[in-house]
Amino acid sequence: MAAAKLTIGYVLALPVAESVFMGGAMVTDAYGLPLEFRYTEPVRATKLQRVLYGDVLEKYIQADVIAGNLVSRLEQKPELILVFDANLLSSMDGSKQKIAWISPGRGTPLKEYGALQDGPDGEFSLQLTESGAPMRIRYQVTGAVASDVTRKSEIARILTDCGRTMDLLEPQTRVETAVKMLWEEAPETPTAG
Repeated sequence: MAAAKLTIGYVLALPVAESVFMGGAMVTDAYGLPLEFRYTEPVRATKLQRVLYGDVLEKYIQADVIAGNLVSRLEQKPELILVFDANLLSSMDGSKQKIAWISPGRGTPLKEYGALQDGPDGEFSLQLTESGAPMRIRYQVTGAVASDVTRKSEIARILTDCGRTMDLLEPQTRVETAVKMLWEEAPETPTAG
């Protein structure tokens, strides 16, 4: 598939106030131009929920209530969905769509653009610039070796193709800024999640 036809989704969920969370999702083309944007209304955790869910409440709201909902509502089905919080990987259904966590790496550059270096299960480094540290990529491992190898190579191919025409990290900043702006412009009373 030519890079120009590839689409990438960016999904995030973040706290916007004490016990209040919002999320956003944007699908871009291979140049980073937005094709679709969705966001959630604010979700406020109630006192009872904070007691019952304890330490897992934030992860549950961000991953299951917000991120999962956003992905299911996308009309554009991107070839790859990128998240910037590794906690979102475990609860999003990676069997239906390719989902990966991406983060700047700190290692020495790999020998060439597109070079891949295996890491622990479900993680690898990918050189997406001509110089500088490779990106760290993590994906949901299914346990089926052939399927996981295929998934890793497909994720690496999409990122390598799109990395030639766009900064793969930059759209996440736009989504985060848009969600914060939506919260600041209309901080209505959030509903219970």
